[in-house]
Amino acid sequence: MKKLLLTITIIFCVMTLLAQEKNYSVVKGNVGEKNVNISIINTSFGVSSDSNGDFMMALPKTEKQVGLLFSCIGYEDTLVSVIPNRDTIYLNFKMKETYYMLDAVSVSVDKIKRYSEPNYVMFDFEIYDDKVFILQRKGNTLKECRILVQDLWLDPIDTINVPNHIEPEKIIVDCTESCQLIGKDSVYQVVKMNSSYELMFPAEKERYNKVLRNIIFFTDKYIYFNELQMDGYISNFFRIGKETKEKEMMFVVNDMKTYRDIKVEKQWHIDHPMLGGSPSSEDWERFVQLTWYHTKDNHLDVIDNTLYYFDHFNGKIQQYDEGMNLLHECEIVYPTEEDFWRYKIYKDKAFGKFYTIFGTAVNEIDTNAGKTKSVANADSWISEKIIIYKGNLYAVTKKKNALKEFESYIERIEL
Repeated sequence: MKKLLLTITIIFCVMTLLAQEKNYSVVKGNVGEKNVNISIINTSFGVSSDSNGDFMMALPKTEKQVGLLFSCIGYEDTLVSVIPNRDTIYLNFKMKETYYMLDAVSVSVDKIKRYSEPNYVMFDFEIYDDKVFILQRKGNTLKECRILVQDLWLDPIDTINVPNHIEPEKIIVDCTESCQLIGKDSVYQVVKMNSSYELMFPAEKERYNKVLRNIIFFTDKYIYFNELQMDGYISNFFRIGKETKEKEMMFVVNDMKTYRDIKVEKQWHIDHPMLGGSPSSEDWERFVQLTWYHTKDNHLDVIDNTLYYFDHFNGKIQQYDEGMNLLHECEIVYPTEEDFWRYKIYKDKAFGKFYTIFGTAVNEIDTNAGKTKSVANADSWISEKIIIYKGNLYAVTKKKNALKEFESYIERIEL
């Protein structure tokens, strides 16, 4: 519940900032009960009240009426119409209880005994609250999807069957450290209710992305953002004070020259096909995304209120306090002439360490000296998504079984 309240708080804060910078009206108030769903009629967007019954949401300013539906199990649905034509609208009332009898039902939870099953394909996973959440689909369809809940040793805990109307794309832990299932149109929070896990608090995907997409992390005083332009070749790191609401630019990285050079070289290869054929335009785009340097690979993170900025563009690692006073700076010492590790930084959120991977070796980064130290061999099964948590590396891998069929599962390596 603390994580849920944290999610609501940060979304409220960002919505308030959006309302100040853009033409939005903030609707807020108290409904007297927690976990009341407040949704906009005829849309999938909504928020939920916190433990005190408080809520807040942002609406585009208009002179037309907007219907808000307040709903909660055990209470009558309440429809309120507002005209969001001013900066702030206050709504305060108490939800009315409803009484009804329920037929007795028997509920059973399907426990997964194996985390590797030939009929299911694992296409994404996340780690949250010491649990591994694995998103699976049956074969190539998105109509039979589920989320396996496992402990850190990959033993089964629970299964969430994803309703057919949700087309899942990925599962994430966002900047509020809440686990979210991203669907084609909506976002659902993975919540533990009593002894089982459920999908709850749906939000409209476009609005969710608009509010949270660029946020990296937040501290007691600031919300930190990374805004990318031109496919990540311009990267702006900035922050907004929670109390002051002032925007402060921190780092600006512009690598448009590389972007122009890449487009020229790409077009040359397309116009001058080599013997045996040249990569297609789509293959080129993927090659660029995976191997060429982007400013988005510059990385900003925080450990104990110390900011760590991996400035690969200038070959430096810098440490700052929140007053933007430089505490320490060192050069990045690449382990080989081919500086593989600059493409991705992995953080162990639990242990406060940074890692990178070059070749098949997992390396811990010494942020004071800028050097790396090999700590494990990940072999060739490394997938596109890797999570390091509590000194262990987790990744989806695919291997052939005795029947020459591919099985996908989570593999865990102790670092």
